[in-house]
Amino acid sequence: MLSIKLLKMPLMQMMGLTLLFIHMTIYTKRLELVDGSFLQKIFTKLKAATSIPSDLPMPPEGLDDRILEALEAITPKDTTSLWSQFSQEVENVSGECFCVSSIEEAVRIVTDIAKTNQYNKLAITAEKVCQTIAGRVSKTLPSLRIIQTLELPLSDRKETLSSVRATLVEASYAVADIGSLVFLYDETGTSLPHFLAECVVAFVHKKNILANQFDLFKTVPSVRAKHMVLVTGPSRTADIEKVLILGAHGPRQLVVVMYDY
Repeated sequence: MLSIKLLKMPLMQMMGLTLLFIHMTIYTKRLELVDGSFLQKIFTKLKAATSIPSDLPMPPEGLDDRILEALEAITPKDTTSLWSQFSQEVENVSGECFCVSSIEEAVRIVTDIAKTNQYNKLAITAEKVCQTIAGRVSKTLPSLRIIQTLELPLSDRKETLSSVRATLVEASYAVADIGSLVFLYDETGTSLPHFLAECVVAFVHKKNILANQFDLFKTVPSVRAKHMVLVTGPSRTADIEKVLILGAHGPRQLVVVMYDY
C-alpha cells in the first residue's frame, strides 16, 4: 500500500522523500546502527507523508477496458498474421526476423551469421533449442568455440562473456504489436548473454506469440514476472545530435528466429 500511495504523490514531493530516504540510509550505515530503530523512524515519517492527498487526477473509470477494446479492433485474429505483425515491428526498429519450419533452416541462419562476421566464439544459454542449434553449427564450423554460459563460474562469467561477440538465447514470449521479446530471467538463470554480445540471436517458438501487453500480463503471473524484461530491437540511442547509434548499451544486432518444428 505504501508503494501505491507513493505513486499517487506529486513528482517533486516523491523525489524529495526518496532523496531524504537515501541520505538518511547512508547516514545510518555510517553510524552502524544495527538495531534498525533509526530506519524505522524514517519509514514511519514516509508512511505519514503518503496521507497527503495527491494533486494528480485519477484515470477515468473503465479506461483499461476501452484501451483493450481499441487494441482488439486492430489485432490480427490468427497466429500467422500475428507473426507477420511482429516481424514487421522488429524490422521497424532495426532488428532482423526469420521464420523457420525446420532445424536445418535455423542452423543455416546461425552458420551464415558466424561465417559472415568471422565469429570464433559463440555463447549459449541452457534452453534445448540453443543447445541443439549450437551442436549442429559446431559440426559445420569446427573452429567455432561453444561457451556454455551457466557452466562458467559466477566470478568469471561477466569477464568471459564480455569478450564473446555472439550469443544464442531463447525468449519466453513475443509481443506482436510492439515487436518485443520477453525474457524471464528467473528461468534463464542469467541475463548476461542477452545484452553483453554485439550480436544476439534470439529463438522464440511460434506458439508463444502474444497479441499485446494485456495478453502478456494475463499469461505471465506476477510471481514469474518479477524479473521479466522486454527487449525491442537492438540497443539504440540518438541522444547525441539526433544521430542514431546502434549498440550503445547492448547488442548492435538482434536476430529473431521464429521456429515451428
